[in-house]
Amino acid sequence: MYKHINSLTSLRGIAALIVVIHHFSYYALPKTGSTLSAYSDFFRNGYLWVDFFFILSGFIMSHVYIEDFLLRVKFYNYRSYLFSRFARIYPLHIFILSLFVGLEIIKIFLTNNFTFTGKFNLTALFANIFLLQAFDLNCPPLFWCNTYWNEPAWSISVEFVIYCIFPFLLFLLLKNSEKNDLIIYVFSLFSILLLIIFTRGNLDSIIGIPSIARCGLECVLGIITYKIYRRDKYKKYFNLNLLAIIAITWIIIIMNYYWHHLRSLHDWLILPAFSLLILAVSVNNNSVISKILNSRLMLYLGTISYSIYMVHWFVQELSKIFWIYKFHHVFGKNFTEYEALTSLGVFLMIIILAASLTYKFVEVPMRNYLKSTIFAKQ
Repeated sequence: MYKHINSLTSLRGIAALIVVIHHFSYYALPKTGSTLSAYSDFFRNGYLWVDFFFILSGFIMSHVYIEDFLLRVKFYNYRSYLFSRFARIYPLHIFILSLFVGLEIIKIFLTNNFTFTGKFNLTALFANIFLLQAFDLNCPPLFWCNTYWNEPAWSISVEFVIYCIFPFLLFLLLKNSEKNDLIIYVFSLFSILLLIIFTRGNLDSIIGIPSIARCGLECVLGIITYKIYRRDKYKKYFNLNLLAIIAITWIIIIMNYYWHHLRSLHDWLILPAFSLLILAVSVNNNSVISKILNSRLMLYLGTISYSIYMVHWFVQELSKIFWIYKFHHVFGKNFTEYEALTSLGVFLMIIILAASLTYKFVEVPMRNYLKSTIFAKQ
């Protein structure tokens, strides 16, 4: 039985909130983003924490399933694993998707805009239902898709693809020597750099089909990071506060600046720092960082992080539609900087409340229902 690593749960919550702030500040209410960017581009670069999710996912899944796939990939274990992953991500995804369908219906009565068109077309809806939204072959030139009803759900589609091959990746990579691990990590890292350079020039725009490579390569980084974590001769270094300080400083320096002319290099340079951060906090100690990450509040945010990630885009869309209906102009058009920042604070509180509700009444009950009834019969 694997041992739960609490600090990594908390990091997931922090990452989810950074993505939420990024989306609200630079998509829903750009005036907030302009205000924040006057001081730092940290939240402008918030999309990079999706890549942290991918690396962390490779690490945690290795931690959870290493015993199942250490010797070979058995059909029973593979089926049980895949059902578990499906039950983890699908119920909340389909619930939020149904809310978007309801929102399109409401638009018919509240606005004069056409509904079920553009990104909210019916073809895209069916793609989202079957987790195929990353596979729109009409994306020109396969790098930018308009098939995501719930914008963050693009990652759910590509993650499920990687889930399908993960046991085989883990089985093969567990057999590698320490020297080969370094080679594979560096090779994966430079493959990601080439992917960035030859697609959209930054990680933020790599969605659609190329995002499968993005997710898969970063999952490999996570697996290799976990193998380092498992080696006893390195564990004494994880207890050093200096390692966490180096990782956090590295991340903050990259996140603080927006390199317009070297976007590909900028985004790529943060990836090893994410691996280092995961290693630095994976062992509990008495440091201030460890105590913060193991606090009840941080652990709770991590626990509901998937709900935070999935629900926030719907709340954004709902807010914009309500605002247009009520005030007849774009959301936040006449806001002052103070009002924009206040709106961000209110939005975060609403998201945490909404995520708490979806976690308690949708995510957990539906996951347990699938595991205890439908999948239990398989």
